Amino acid sequence: MRVENWNPSTADQSFEKVAVERLEEAAGVVARAVRRRCPVGTVSRPMYRSGPYAGQEWTARDAGQLKKSVRVVRKKTKSGKAFSKKRNVRIYAGTKNAYYASIVEHSRPFMRPGFEASVGAVKEILGVR
Repeated sequence: MRVENWNPSTADQSFEKVAVERLEEAAGVVARAVRRRCPVGTVSRPMYRSGPYAGQEWTARDAGQLKKSVRVVRKKTKSGKAFSKKRNVRIYAGTKNAYYASIVEHSRPFMRPGFEASVGAVKEILGVR
């Protein structure tokens, strides 16, 4: 048997697109599980008005800010194309104003338990046994 006019690079691109879509869907499942386990503070306050850090945005606190900061990000190169041979779908927690995400993760883990709770669903989405 002979296959003519077969271009493996076009097949690779379509496979990569499907694989990345599945990865994004799986990351969404994990992000939802992480949000469910994320601790939510009860204190909300405006930024400091006096003192050495007066007027700094990061001094303000909003209850639930850390939970809102959990997001799925698809990393891309500077040219806008996705990384093809690197981990390109990530889940982040924390922002400039919720800088304490890693501190909370070390004291009251929420990212790892969220991932561990959704491993079955991730395997099902990715087609892994």
